[in-house]
Amino acid sequence: MSRQTMLEAARRMPRAPIFGIATYQVDGRFVDFTVGWADFDRDIDWAYEQLLAAGVRSDDHVLVTASNHEGPWISPIIRALRRIGATYTPAEVYGWDATRFISLIDRLPITVIIGVAEESLDAVAAQKPDLPEFLRDVRTIWARPGAYDRLVEEGVECLPMVLLGPALGLGHTPAVNEVLIDGAGWDVREVGGELSVSSTSARHDDVTDAPTGVAGRVIETGATTRVQL
Repeated sequence: MSRQTMLEAARRMPRAPIFGIATYQVDGRFVDFTVGWADFDRDIDWAYEQLLAAGVRSDDHVLVTASNHEGPWISPIIRALRRIGATYTPAEVYGWDATRFISLIDRLPITVIIGVAEESLDAVAAQKPDLPEFLRDVRTIWARPGAYDRLVEEGVECLPMVLLGPALGLGHTPAVNEVLIDGAGWDVREVGGELSVSSTSARHDDVTDAPTGVAGRVIETGATTRVQL
């Protein structure tokens, strides 16, 4: 028995009716939503398009920082990286993993970082206070809120990234705090100064005005939604 035959056998087995159930937290309460298999495939296609548009290629080595519970948002990015053929290495978003983050940058030819978080960046900066120098060889960085602001203030070119409730937002223009969201799957609108997200008929779950805890402004809607953070 080989890995290939095991994979082939697994593909013949009945699979669960959904990819999974995702959970995120806003203002102390948990919000659940369902991800169908067609949703997952669509999310992979969308992430693939965004990474390619940003210049991610097969010869890149990508550092992806995420938490285990973020699989519904991050797994499509990982699958897209596999489709591109890029090498990727994972790390946690927490401060206690800063040493691994630093060692990966120091020892491997990391050219892209996806998902750097504020807690992680603060811990990294405690050991590497000159962030522009430390990150000089990294060509493209997607940073979460807080981390994005600090990197911009310190002169590090980066793109914003945000988990916008059930949706994923990825920036496309350096130093412009705007993200793109898959408008075919998600409808984003402003409610009381805060962004809320609803699913379109294309998705498995019926999500209506899911809170995000994120302030922002919807600039453009359609097949691609553009949001200013």
